[in-house]
Amino acid sequence: MPNTMRRLHRHMLLAPHSIRANAINALWGWLRLALCLVACFALGGCMPQDAHPPVARQGVLDLSQWNIERDGPVPLDGEWEVRWDQLRTPAQMRATEISGTNTPTQEYANIPGPWGQTRPGADFWHGTGVATFRLVVQHATGAELAALQLSNINSAYTLWVNGRLVGQSGTPGKNLATENARAGKDLFALGSDVRDPAQPLELVLQVSNQHYREGGVLSSLWFGSKAALTARAQRDMAIAMLLAGALLVMGVYHFALFYFRQSDRSPLLFGIYCLLWLGCYACTDSSGWAVRALLPNLPALGLERFGVICFAVSVPVGYAFFFTLYPRELSLRMLRVGAVVAGAFVLVAATGPFLLFRFVQPLYYLFTVVLIFDSLVRLYRAWRLGREGANFILGGFIILGGVGIHDMLADMRLINSVSVIAPGVLLFILSQAFALSQRLFRAFSAVETLSTQLESKNMSLEAEIEERGRLEREIINISEEERRRMSVDLHDGLCQLLTAARLRCAVLGGMPRSSSEKSELNNLSALLDELVDQAYDLSHGLWPLEHDPQSTGPSLADMIRRASRLSGVPITFTTQRGCESCPSANATQLFRIAQEALSNAVKHAAPQHIEVQYRCTVGGMAELTVRDDGVGRANAKPSKGGLGMGIMTHRARMIGGELRVEDAEGGGTIVCCCAPCDVTTSTKKRKRP
Repeated sequence: MPNTMRRLHRHMLLAPHSIRANAINALWGWLRLALCLVACFALGGCMPQDAHPPVARQGVLDLSQWNIERDGPVPLDGEWEVRWDQLRTPAQMRATEISGTNTPTQEYANIPGPWGQTRPGADFWHGTGVATFRLVVQHATGAELAALQLSNINSAYTLWVNGRLVGQSGTPGKNLATENARAGKDLFALGSDVRDPAQPLELVLQVSNQHYREGGVLSSLWFGSKAALTARAQRDMAIAMLLAGALLVMGVYHFALFYFRQSDRSPLLFGIYCLLWLGCYACTDSSGWAVRALLPNLPALGLERFGVICFAVSVPVGYAFFFTLYPRELSLRMLRVGAVVAGAFVLVAATGPFLLFRFVQPLYYLFTVVLIFDSLVRLYRAWRLGREGANFILGGFIILGGVGIHDMLADMRLINSVSVIAPGVLLFILSQAFALSQRLFRAFSAVETLSTQLESKNMSLEAEIEERGRLEREIINISEEERRRMSVDLHDGLCQLLTAARLRCAVLGGMPRSSSEKSELNNLSALLDELVDQAYDLSHGLWPLEHDPQSTGPSLADMIRRASRLSGVPITFTTQRGCESCPSANATQLFRIAQEALSNAVKHAAPQHIEVQYRCTVGGMAELTVRDDGVGRANAKPSKGGLGMGIMTHRARMIGGELRVEDAEGGGTIVCCCAPCDVTTSTKKRKRP
């Protein structure tokens, strides 16, 4: 026994560690899934072949060992000849080389790369200017079917191939006034520009940047067959549209959740968050400006501003979403600071010069990194405290925060990589979907449990109500039985004795007496007569059925005659019965309702005439109607603490009937009660031994 207790105690001590280990394994699973997806997206633009592509050396790229039809597209990376601060055409460059005058020293720059890293004497904060690049491609086998794909060149360029103008994006210029900025992703087919594959290809590229923080060729230029590059571009656009569509669907879906449950703001904030990331992703080079597939004429700088503004607003919105989920762990002060900083940045981005806005952007990146780490710490705390859905939210945000920091570093050219924010956002949305599913599952489970308990309670309540109704009917039956016994005792006992006393008094009055004695005996005889009448009236009032449950009709008529005699109000009674004598058990309650209705009419309505009707059919409905021509309910005398209406309603409900009280045409009040005849049930009850 002690060994068993020790093993149990050891198991209880190890249980939290097992739970923690399972949670860590779950987070590690999230990270591995994220790494796989990020790797797929990051390597999506790489070539499927295993061979290493050639690299340009001192302005020359040798493709003698590469066949673009066989080996696929090749990036034109490496050292390009460059003319800094010059926008020169191929003819101008050849003229300078032929004349030999003022020939500049040959300079080379690595492409791709921002000018802050490739230009001599430049730094991170100085990426504006102009330059002309040139590359000679030798032995381009299959070049007669080739094409060039250019993307992410800040902020305008012009391309020549073998002295022929092939393509242009915007208009390069040496200042803000002359430059027409247009960032784009373009595919140019060479075709007739390469007639002799044996001849080298001369590529001359003019680039200017007067609007962005960093300038130059920021992504690889691809050279390959038109079909392969077109397929590559279509694949990239399909992925971009897929991710954008997923963000749109998730945003609208969460808006719908908020519409049906507006007390919870978290779906609204998350829907806004999804749409903000949709704007950020579709309007930037991360997706190749996917929005231009639908609206090709949108201005590049406007798209850039809009995309970065969406990103800036998404940061405090995401923090607000976390705050609505876990208000005890997240910081309201940090949320307010984030909203103020984001508002200031949005103001600069929307109204300030574009170049200033791009210089301020790294500062906002720094603040975003601080907010990311603050959110991670607080979400970790929520997870440790066992908050609902915190495990999924934390796992998804670890991925989102990691890829967000990665993309911010890549955007500032501190690392050489491609954007992976879109799959990171989707994984975070997936984690939110898991957390939402968990909340909904627990909510549905709670609803099912409550429904089961409520159904059980309802069944118990129905049984209790039925039992209470049975007890009420039993109490009424006992009360009526007691009334009947008292009526019989009065009729057969007290009334008989009083009658005997009256007869004896009459006998004594016939004997010789003095005048005073005879007068006293006459008074006593009259008093006894009055007592006998009152005793008979009391007996009939206690039990209306003349001591026989089958004589409802005559008893009701007798009660009406007595009420008319005592009140002085004429009362007429008409009846239509399906049975010669009424065997229904409900007749007693109808008698009491009629008795109460007559009493109310006499006391409060001041009527001149009252009509009572009783109609019934065998196995049908029994209908009792009491109509007076009094002042009506509105002008009736008020009664303090009156229970008449409540009692009549209760009696009607007991026998399954319906009581209606209405104003009569021409004045007065109508009280009508309809109830089942209940002849069969009553007959069966009487036949029981």
